[in-house]
Amino acid sequence: MNKCLLSLKAFFKFIIDDSELQIKNPFNSYVSVKSNQNNNLTLTKEEFEMILKGINSINPNKKLGGKGENKCMFRPYLKVGLKLMLFTGGRREEVVELRWSDIFTTENGTKCFKIHNRKVERSKNKEDVFKYIPINADLLDLLEKLGYSDKIYSNEFLFYSERTVKSKTIMNALSKAFTFYKDAVGIKKDISMRNLRKTYISWVHNVMGEKTGLLTSHSTYKVLTSHHIDKSIISAIDKGAQEIKIFGD
Repeated sequence: MNKCLLSLKAFFKFIIDDSELQIKNPFNSYVSVKSNQNNNLTLTKEEFEMILKGINSINPNKKLGGKGENKCMFRPYLKVGLKLMLFTGGRREEVVELRWSDIFTTENGTKCFKIHNRKVERSKNKEDVFKYIPINADLLDLLEKLGYSDKIYSNEFLFYSERTVKSKTIMNALSKAFTFYKDAVGIKKDISMRNLRKTYISWVHNVMGEKTGLLTSHSTYKVLTSHHIDKSIISAIDKGAQEIKIFGD
């Protein structure tokens, strides 16, 4: 909303100045509003476990406005989806669309996920920009529970493989359920599901330091072929897979 209104303000200013119109800019008084969504809060292990336990124990029905209907917030894939969000640090669309065939082996034998960095591809109008997510101990443990040895390299989705809805629907269900259960278990922090990514990055930084951007695609991006990865990224993947533990356990 901020961007839209600021763009309108700039557009009207240009028209008025360029045409020397004797009118006021209707958006002149608009001041951008700071959003609390872009906070850097992270979750503790205890808070995350509270949410997971709440998924199994709390009444999932949420009262809606209007006629007072109830909406069930529970989905059978919630716990797996939220764990993948935390253990990969991926964005919603990246996590929801992860497939077993995305698993890639580095020349050192380290397993990781190799996925398209859609955000960079769109913003830079480029193709085949990849990001690499090391499969560390946390993530490997979860993958093994999901059938890693049998499903590795198959084209199935990591979770909710026989899905009947669009990826966007699953993304929204995860986001809304996170907020619902977070509130239901009494967590007062102003956080949303995106703070799982911030938590992941915080713990990655604890291990990787200034090289964190190589794993999170924040500092730079590289156009990579399907067979070669920059040596610095290989080193970061190997170190990340060996040493990164979410919550430091």
